[in-house]
Amino acid sequence: MTAQQIFRALQDVDGSAHAHVQAAKAGFLEWAMTLPKGSNASKEAQRALPLFGDFSNTAEAADLFVGYLRDASQPLPSPKRRGGAAGKRRVLH
Repeated sequence: MTAQQIFRALQDVDGSAHAHVQAAKAGFLEWAMTLPKGSNASKEAQRALPLFGDFSNTAEAADLFVGYLRDASQPLPSPKRRGGAAGKRRVLH
């Protein structure tokens, strides 16, 4: 499913706040799992976000879904070395 189809489907979610969160998570996972093989999820999320630039009166689940897309569009932090074995020895001794 495309992000727009998922967004429209999430507009109809009824229930508690927990139901909205679960539906938004399921929608995001559906979107991520149906991306073409070898695609970059961050770039795909960046491409999808302008489609939802100006929306009002949206259901909570749809709003959460867009938030997940926003989070996915951010680059991952680079890993930092913590010292390995030498760092552990410094802490323990």
